[in-house]
Amino acid sequence: MDLRTALAACWSVPPGTEGSLIAFRFGLDKTGALRGPPLVTARRLNGDGEARKRYEDAATGALSRCLPISVTPAFGAILGESPIRLRFVNTPPAPAYQLNSNITVFAPR
Repeated sequence: MDLRTALAACWSVPPGTEGSLIAFRFGLDKTGALRGPPLVTARRLNGDGEARKRYEDAATGALSRCLPISVTPAFGAILGESPIRLRFVNTPPAPAYQLNSNITVFAPR
């Protein structure tokens, strides 16, 4: 299973948060575990205060539930070299989100 698919399976999108986005930057070690806490690099949280909190909690919870992730030895060898940039996006899939090196996980439709 690839990283995007695994993270999508761990993410439960809260209702009332349509249009929300949260982005993280983090590193994984060669075993697929987090190397320190993820850094939030962007947020656009929609809904009332409780909905915004549920969205952020759901995204950070997905990381907690999914990681460490099983990695092949070849992938594990390169994990320490580059940070991972990940976005959880509650919008319909859009090609513009895939133009850079970010991993984007769209809410299921």
